[in-house]
Amino acid sequence: MSTIQLEIINAGAADGRAYMNKSDMQTIGADDFDVIVFINKYEDWGAAQVISSNDCAPGYIMVDGSVLDSANVSEGDTVTVKRKEAVGGVTSVQIGVEPMAGQATEEVVVWVADHVDDLARLLMKRPIYKNLEIDWRDAECGHVKLRIQKTQPELYSEDVAIIDPTGREVTFEIVPAVDMTFNAILMIDVSGSMQKQDMRVINADGAVEGLRRGLKETPQLKDFIITMEEGAMVSRIKSAALATLLYLSLKIGRGWGENVQVITFADTAEPLRVTDADGNVSTVIKCTGESKDIGLETIANYIIEKCKEGSGLTYMSGALKLASELAQGFPPNPKTGVPSPVMMVLLSDGMPNKGDPDQGIPVNPIPAIKKFLSGQSNWVLYCVGLGEADVQLMQKMAELGRGEFLKATDFGQLWKWYDTLAQRFAIAVKTTPSTFVAEEPS
Repeated sequence: MSTIQLEIINAGAADGRAYMNKSDMQTIGADDFDVIVFINKYEDWGAAQVISSNDCAPGYIMVDGSVLDSANVSEGDTVTVKRKEAVGGVTSVQIGVEPMAGQATEEVVVWVADHVDDLARLLMKRPIYKNLEIDWRDAECGHVKLRIQKTQPELYSEDVAIIDPTGREVTFEIVPAVDMTFNAILMIDVSGSMQKQDMRVINADGAVEGLRRGLKETPQLKDFIITMEEGAMVSRIKSAALATLLYLSLKIGRGWGENVQVITFADTAEPLRVTDADGNVSTVIKCTGESKDIGLETIANYIIEKCKEGSGLTYMSGALKLASELAQGFPPNPKTGVPSPVMMVLLSDGMPNKGDPDQGIPVNPIPAIKKFLSGQSNWVLYCVGLGEADVQLMQKMAELGRGEFLKATDFGQLWKWYDTLAQRFAIAVKTTPSTFVAEEPS
C-alpha cells in the first residue's frame, strides 16, 4: 500500500475530516471520502475521511483540530499518511464517558444517554477505532471525554470503522470510564419451577472464593455453598440466591456507600426487609461494612424459603411496579445530594401469567415498563432468563429499560454476569435512521 510523508496543518472545526491536495491523494490511491490514517514518529495515529482541496498545498494535510487532539498529533508534525479500508456494518458501540469539568459522573453518564442523537451526530462522519478518545467540549453538560471501548463487530489493532446512524439502527452502550456509584434492585422469580435442578456448576471457584472473602464464613454459609462442586447440578433458585449474595458482597466490598433492595415474586411481589443493629426495619440494605452484621447468608436463605412457598404464577408486572416504588425511596448520594442511578435486575425462568386489574397492573410486562419505569432516565432494567424463560419477551423488556439481556444456562454464566453488574453501570440507547432525516426547507 502506498504511503506519503506530509506536514500537519490544524484545520480547526472541519466536521471531523481531513483535506489533501488531489495530487497527494492520487499518490496513495485515495478518493474523496475514503478513510486515511496518519501516523507520527512516536506512532501516535488518527484517522479521518479525506476530501481533495485546492486550498491544501502539496506536501501538507489539513486535519480537523479535534481529530488531532484525539490522536495526540500537533500542527507541524510530519506524518505518514496512507489509505485505509474502513470496516463496515458497525451496529453497536460501547462508549466510556469521563467528565472533564468537575461534573458528577452519575449525572454526565445519564445526560449522554439522554442525548444519544447529539452523540451520534458527533460521531457520524468520524472514523472510529478501539480506544479512540474524543473531547466533546461543547456538550451542554460541560466538557466530556468519550472513549471507544468496544464495538460490534469488534475492531482490532489499526482497524477503523465509520458509524452511519443515517442508514441503520445503531446501539450505543453508555458506561462510565471512571468509577461511579449506583444503587440496585434485584427482582427474583421464586415460583415453584425455580426449584428445578438444571443449572450446572461451571467455573464456580471464583464465586465461592468471592463469597468467602466478602462474608464471615458461618456454618450456615458453609452448608449453603458446600454443594457448589464443579460439574454438579443445582437448582435455579439456589443459583439465583448465590448470585444475589455475591452481588451484595461485591457491593459491600466496594465500600462506596451504595444501597441494594431485593424483591421476590411468584403469586405476589414482596420486598425483603432487614433489621439493623438498632432494630430499625427497612427494605434498603446499606452496602457498608456494618451490613455484614445482619448476616447476608440469611438473605439467600430467605429467597430459598420464599421459593418453597411459591405458586406456579409469575407476577412479573407486580415486581416491576414495586421496584418503581422502592427506587424512589433510596437515600440521596451524600456527594451529589441526589439519589444515585438505579440498576434493576429481573431474573425469571418463566412467562408472566398474573396481573392485577384493580391496581392497574397488566399481565404483560411491556406496558408495565412503559407505565411504571418510563420517564426515569437514571433507571435501567437488566433481564436474566433461566430455563424456559421467554427470551424474546425479556430481550424486549431489557431494550425498553435501556439495559441488557442474558440467557444463562449454567451457574458460571450467571455469577460472572452478576459480578460484572455489581461493578458496572451501563445504559443502552439506540438511534434510528428516521432521527437523522434532513428537514425540508420551509
